[in-house]
Amino acid sequence: MTTPAHSTRTINLEGAARAAIAGGAPLALLIALGMPGYAAFAMFAGFTAIFGATEPYRQRAVTTGVAGALQTLCMFAGIGVALVGSPLWLQATGLVVVIVVAVCTLSTLRTIPAQPIFPVFAFVVSALVPLRPADVPLVATIIVCSVVWAWLVAMSGSVLRRVLHPRAPHRFRPLAPRKERNLGILRTAALWETVALNVVGSLVAGAVASTIPWLGHPYWAVIAVVSTLPALRQRHTVVRAFQRFIGTIGGTVIAVGVLLLEPSAWWIVVIAVVGQFFAEIFVARNYAVCLLFLTPLALAVSWLSLPEAPELLALDRVAQTTLGALVSVGLLVVGRAIERRRGRALGATSAIRTV
Repeated sequence: MTTPAHSTRTINLEGAARAAIAGGAPLALLIALGMPGYAAFAMFAGFTAIFGATEPYRQRAVTTGVAGALQTLCMFAGIGVALVGSPLWLQATGLVVVIVVAVCTLSTLRTIPAQPIFPVFAFVVSALVPLRPADVPLVATIIVCSVVWAWLVAMSGSVLRRVLHPRAPHRFRPLAPRKERNLGILRTAALWETVALNVVGSLVAGAVASTIPWLGHPYWAVIAVVSTLPALRQRHTVVRAFQRFIGTIGGTVIAVGVLLLEPSAWWIVVIAVVGQFFAEIFVARNYAVCLLFLTPLALAVSWLSLPEAPELLALDRVAQTTLGALVSVGLLVVGRAIERRRGRALGATSAIRTV
């Protein structure tokens, strides 16, 4: 059978729909139950469905399960930090541990995405959400149930393909070949060079951001670093840092415009679902366009859990992202100098293009 010229196989509609449903359904349930303050936990749990999106389903079950466990542990770690008052030294220590564990885990699984952005994001925000010890059982239930839901949504395609694929095979993107995985990667210098780049970049960006008295949300500088630095065997390009900067500014303008209208919690759900859907559509095509959708999603849902003036959110978001991008580019310059001196590429700056 000839594939139609505009086949949906060329666009990741299937993965985008799963991501939107995985995060949107728990968020909508929390709003319906009058618990918008826990929205961030549902969002981070929903990110579980993004991992292993093109893998064969038996392998995807493992990838998504491990990713979900990683997201859960990072949120629990963040909650633990929050319960003891979120001291800066403990946030920094936890951040280092999360980066090491996330980079090692995701690199071993060879996931897409391979950057530790979602585990780091889950930890740093969870460490700042004000909770009481009495809230922990409820929050833990929300996290675990949302992660399980995201895993089920991620695996739902196996049923849809069995039912619909024989009738409309052109509607489904072909699955990628099974990935070969080896724990030996944990003993390679390239992996630990990638870990070191992320740890150094995150600590430098976070430390500098924390010393600027008129700015808040220093964790956004950290997020900018870990989302811009390359994963293992990917090439570090200034283009990605520039796309991060441009996309974040555009997405922030959109988010502030929406939040100034004081949308209801249900409109935030709509923004989250639409944002997640189109972010997945564009993430492999144009990172800047992806951020036009992802930034309003992140800001709007975070605003539910930690309400703040939209203008201040915009200032902090743009300034901290700029700082993180500058730190990332600085690491690129240093890394290239080390490469030229020793005649070998760093683990995170080989000849493979960053996507």
